[in-house]
This record gives sequence, structure tokens and C-alpha cells, in this order.
Amino acid sequence: MTRGKNKRHRQGDDDGGTSDIWRKIHKTGVATDDNMNQLYMITKPVCSGCRVNTKDNPNCFCALVPPPSGTRKFGLWQKISDFVDSLGFDPNTELRASANSPAGLTNLGATCYANSILQCLYMNKHFREGLFSVEPDVLQQEPVLDQLARLFAQLRLSKKTFIDSAPFVKTLELDNEVQQDSHEFLTLLLSLLEGCLRRSKISKARTIVQDLFRGSVSHVTT
Repeated sequence: MTRGKNKRHRQGDDDGGTSDIWRKIHKTGVATDDNMNQLYMITKPVCSGCRVNTKDNPNCFCALVPPPSGTRKFGLWQKISDFVDSLGFDPNTELRASANSPAGLTNLGATCYANSILQCLYMNKHFREGLFSVEPDVLQQEPVLDQLARLFAQLRLSKKTFIDSAPFVKTLELDNEVQQDSHEFLTLLLSLLEGCLRRSKISKARTIVQDLFRGSVSHVTT
């Protein structure tokens, strides 16, 4: 009995005011904004982390989600390895830290030489913009151009930390078990792209390889 007498009275424990409001609404058929605020406590401030379930605050969700370093004994947030494992792989572990963080390319075995060249070409702004300007019908006719444009688009827009380079490697019919020379790969790839881009009617795309990578050697006799 003593415990009951000394029990702290919490706001909202007395339902007398709430009952009166419901009777008034039922009698008049009108529910004012003030009535709704009092009944559902809409004006209560958003909880900033009380770590307990506040029953009289509809804006408190502390009982639903644990703190970053905590868990729950039951439900979705319980700390049981079997339960967590049953949810499958967490895709958040493959997301970039920020939109400005660069993405990598998957190594399919011995394709690091190709990945390094592709990353260098992608980081060349003029080459990247020239490739993105190629007409869709040209891309449909040239599978290598199409896959390279898709790969660059994923490197630019995807939120993942790495991009699968398999479609591009497959289109080039590269043997992913044989290591190749990166300079030789670059030379052959640029020659192939130069031929593919001749179909484009956009000048900055059609001559992008020549404009960026072609040089000249002259011999002068004096």
C-alpha cells in the first residue's frame, strides 16, 4: 500500500480529461485541432534518445530501434548469430563511403592489367565525356563501345564500391586466366575504339582517340 501511495503520478495516467474530450466530440460531432492535439499528444517533441519506451509520447521510437552499440532480447534486433545470418548478406557493406569515393573493378583472375587501363581511361574527363556522347544507335552496332559506356556509367553512378567488369571482358573475349601487358592492351583497345567510333556523327566522339592519344614524330635534317 505504501508503495502505491508513493508511486509517482505520470502525466497522462488520468484518463478523465481524455474521456471528457471524447464525450464532447461524440455529442457535437465536431473534432477540433485542439482536441486532436490533446488526444494524440501530437505536439509532443520528437524524442532525441531517451533509451526507454515513453508511453505518452507518440514521437518516441526508442523501444523499436536499439542504440548503435546495443541490441534487443527479442525481435528483429535481437543479438542471435543464427538469426542475423538468416537475413543474408548485408548490401550496405558494398556501398561507397560517399558519392565522391571512387569505385573499383572486379579482378576476374588475371585481368588487373585491363582494369588499370580502364580506370585510367575513365579518369580522363575528355575521353569519358566523348564516350558518353556517342549515339545510342552506334552503341547498338558496336558491342565493345556499348559495354565500355555501360561500365563507365556504372563507375560514375553506381553506389557500390566495386563494379563487375565481366560483361566488358567477355565482349572483348579476353582470357581471364592469362596475364597480358597493359601497354599492349591499351594500344590494341584504342585501335579498336578508333575504328568503332568512325560510325559516330558527333565530332568530339568520332575523333576522341586521335585528339587525345595520337602523336607524331618528325625527322628534320639540317
